[in-house]
Amino acid sequence: MLDSVLPESFDAHVFLRDYWQKKPLLIKAGGVSFLDLIEPEELAGLACEDGVESRLVQVNAAQDTWTLRHGPFTEEDFLTLPESHYSLLVQAVDQWVDDVAALLADFAFIPSWRIDDVMISYATDQGNVGPHFDYYDVFLIQGMGQKRWQIGDICNSMTERSDSSGLRLLKNFVAREEWIVNPGDILYIPPGYSHYGVAIGNSMTYSVGFRAPAHADILSGVLDDAMDSLSEDRRFSDAIARLPQHPGEITADVVEHLQDIIREQMLDAQRIRQWFGRTMTIPKYPLQDDAADHAPHEHGEDCDHDHDDEEEQLLIESVVDLQKAVNKGAGVYKVPGARIAYALAEGKAELYADGECHMCDSRLLSLLQALSTPGKVDEIDRVVIAAAIKDDEASALLLSLYDGGSLVVG
Repeated sequence: MLDSVLPESFDAHVFLRDYWQKKPLLIKAGGVSFLDLIEPEELAGLACEDGVESRLVQVNAAQDTWTLRHGPFTEEDFLTLPESHYSLLVQAVDQWVDDVAALLADFAFIPSWRIDDVMISYATDQGNVGPHFDYYDVFLIQGMGQKRWQIGDICNSMTERSDSSGLRLLKNFVAREEWIVNPGDILYIPPGYSHYGVAIGNSMTYSVGFRAPAHADILSGVLDDAMDSLSEDRRFSDAIARLPQHPGEITADVVEHLQDIIREQMLDAQRIRQWFGRTMTIPKYPLQDDAADHAPHEHGEDCDHDHDDEEEQLLIESVVDLQKAVNKGAGVYKVPGARIAYALAEGKAELYADGECHMCDSRLLSLLQALSTPGKVDEIDRVVIAAAIKDDEASALLLSLYDGGSLVVG
């Protein structure tokens, strides 16, 4: 595993100032020698698994007609593919492969709760998914082979697209910039920029995508959260009782009173923060309590094979069990794909783990930061955990995260 996929010359401050959500950037590998973190055969095996989102995209020789199929796939599906002009895409590989999850540590200059997942695509010669645009930022890390990337204009919901293939492709893509990327090169593309990547020979790409909820989803989410907290007893009442100038008029003071009602519910900082924290940490896919039971198969193995070599898990039913396990040398690990973030407000702390909010004291900050570090696949710092199990509140928090499936102990 590389120490970092980003070259030593990469300056995060300059990147955030000049490029992040502003314009594309090609980050050349420099002295970084990138080795693929998963073999194409392993990726194909992963695409055979239930619960793993995968797609096969084929394009014709004229590069004007695409077909899309969704997984899970079978070995026969891969044996019948042509030698070129197709792509296999597998979502959230970081949830299944530790080395892929570790990539996320390189992007810690972006808040970890913004990261969505790492999608990996394997494309044969001329394989691609067509010209398109995304509503989110993406870093495209080139693995094996080469790819020709073309960057076009900024698009939006009004841009003409063809959805007949299920791929939402652009009808009138015009390339403004073009790069050929090599292993270790990273292409950053901001939201809205159209792009089109075609494999030159067999090629692997690691796509680090970011969450960007629509404003409509934010408003509806906060509103739904507010509505859940209100009873039927809360009703409109007259703010000022006085004779109207005319009984049919809705006066300005009534509108101001309505604004106050909406403002009270919709602009509550705690409600917004907690809704956002829960929402941004909801896992994209169900978490697996034992990643070893769900390791990808080698291509060529039976895709329907059952995993019989389950690792024995420690039985943790209480804080005492947890403390005993740690004192005997057991480590605490984040479950692959677990999403954890925290917020500080009014002298208190809120830990958000996989869609749940845990209230705690701000003195647990070191523990919260250790738990929410992105790309962490190794054991959580033993010094931090040793201190935590001596604290009743911290121990209870760890047990709650364990019971919720965000942590494993072993």
